[in-house]
Amino acid sequence: MGQQNCGCGPCDKDENETTGKVDDVGRSGYALDKAAEETIFEPPNAPIGLRKGCSPKADPGLVDSIDASVKDAKKAVPKAWRKLRGEFGVQVNIWGSLAIGSRGQGDTKKKEREIAKKGIDAALAQFETNPSEALHKLEEVLAGSGAAALNNATVAAAKHIQMKSKHAARREELSNLLSQKDAAVKMAPLHLEQLIEDCCFENANLEARVRAVLELVDSGREGT
Repeated sequence: MGQQNCGCGPCDKDENETTGKVDDVGRSGYALDKAAEETIFEPPNAPIGLRKGCSPKADPGLVDSIDASVKDAKKAVPKAWRKLRGEFGVQVNIWGSLAIGSRGQGDTKKKEREIAKKGIDAALAQFETNPSEALHKLEEVLAGSGAAALNNATVAAAKHIQMKSKHAARREELSNLLSQKDAAVKMAPLHLEQLIEDCCFENANLEARVRAVLELVDSGREGT
């Protein structure tokens, strides 16, 4: 049988040649046993958040572009609140008609409407002066028993506020992250993927630029 250089046991080749063979396949520069090689070896496209030497400076206008998208998202929030005000006004009128036309509606229904009206009225009164508190009150209504009394249009308007507020907040978080040198190095790839997904950029090119700077691997790839 001819001599084989397997690299995993004693052979006639010297140690330097064995080590060189390990280097040729892109692994550690020192000899490892097979189990250690499989555990420690990292492929060249390992799923890291921001590779060493990579910086937002590679795309100097990126943070400004993200900031512009933050402003766009924030502008949409007051409009969404005004939409809720209109839809909820219709809802209250419907409740009034039901109260007139139906005697003895259950106490549960009445209580649900009272809770919903109190919470949404409080949110609408605060959205211009304290948007974070207004959003909190709105979320309490949607998560509580009062949500059962709301029609579909009112619920949709309320959820639209949640969505636009989330887009603005997450885009601002990404902008702050990219403004800090090497900050993304410490973030897990899945966290970065979720952050970008939550930003929900309308501009696909902007998202592509973000991914290029972060050098994210394919989101479908399984990370560890």
